[in-house]
Amino acid sequence: MLDTRKWPGTTTEYAEQLLCLADTLLSDPRHFFRSYSAAEIGRLITTPATRSVPAP
Repeated sequence: MLDTRKWPGTTTEYAEQLLCLADTLLSDPRHFFRSYSAAEIGRLITTPATRSVPAP
């Protein structure tokens, strides 16, 4: 499990990163056939990513 208490930013930034991660994972069906470890999810959340839909 990801420990949100260890997140270096704000709750808003954490939520934005989760949305970016969801956007990435839903962008290609191959992600549905692969399992991710908590370490991989943590790495994906901390890497900068751009969203395809701008935030309001």
